[in-house]
Amino acid sequence: MRPRVRHGALAAALALIVLAVARPAVSPSEARGLGPLPACRYDDVMTQPRGYGDWSTTLVDTILRVPKSYVPPDLVSVSQAGIAGHGKVRALVIDDLRAMTDAAAAAGNAIGVESAYRSYADQQATFASWVAQLGYAGALRVSARPGHSEHQLGLAIDFRSDPGGSPFTGSWGQTPAGKWMRLHAWEYGFIRSYPPKGEGVSCYASEPWHYRYVGRDLAAAIHASGLTTREYLWANYTTAVVPAVTPRPSRAPRSSGGPQASEPAEPSAGVSGPSAEPATAPATTDPAQPSGDDETPIAPATAPGGETPLESTPPLETAPVADLDPATAAGLAAALIAVLVVTVLVLRRGRSGVGL
Repeated sequence: MRPRVRHGALAAALALIVLAVARPAVSPSEARGLGPLPACRYDDVMTQPRGYGDWSTTLVDTILRVPKSYVPPDLVSVSQAGIAGHGKVRALVIDDLRAMTDAAAAAGNAIGVESAYRSYADQQATFASWVAQLGYAGALRVSARPGHSEHQLGLAIDFRSDPGGSPFTGSWGQTPAGKWMRLHAWEYGFIRSYPPKGEGVSCYASEPWHYRYVGRDLAAAIHASGLTTREYLWANYTTAVVPAVTPRPSRAPRSSGGPQASEPAEPSAGVSGPSAEPATAPATTDPAQPSGDDETPIAPATAPGGETPLESTPPLETAPVADLDPATAAGLAAALIAVLVVTVLVLRRGRSGVGL
């Protein structure tokens, strides 16, 4: 076979691979990062990027998640930052956490850590605790399902005053420490994930104590944009393919086997912690509406009986950090088949001496 013909055949095969892989990503039935931000709903799409080196731009929310196997390799005690409290964060957080702790103390608004890193299993237990207190639908608005929590990234911290009790009761956002954090945390690389009146885009009730570390440069950009962390990361970094419509989920989470999740202890006012019983029944509020004022997060709405969620969670599936999107995998398989067919044709014509 002539070299020019052989090269042409190989080029055609490569073109088929590119088309097969790219086609699923640009399908009109799907939304993608840099496109419209998906409305708040519950799904289990593997986020992208999600490598440990992509820590500042990895987005997890009610739709996007990391796998059960996601455990940052560099977790260290928050005590290395000289801050009161306990828990772990990634080592890369420590320097700025120390600087912020010192600055807050110097301003007379000392801060401490109430909660930090949570493993997938820890988040399962936390979410289950909130389900027991508020019902499944209620838990969804104040806690993340396993795999969907920023705490699993090793970058999120629930802060408190120092000295002081749990920030989950009362109006911590209106305390001196809470006000100082709202004004200055971004200067040290920390962004409040769930701001007031932002539930329609952040997908969780207001949490004045919950901050995520993204680094000083990115925090400054997010702060200047006026967007939530979810909006900014989606618009600028997220490349995960999200189905335009969530497949109809089951009515209740699995009782065993697959994980059930929720986010860290981030209760509504009047609840003292994940294991505490609510003093009063949570207020019934439309989940699509903003969460209200800065210091009093709205408790989630519950369906009649308090157990049936407004929109249940599809079963979670475990997957390695490097798994492929199903549509991409299908496209790649089709491309490989096409390459095999082209190769066989090229070889057969080569043997017969007939040009392709």
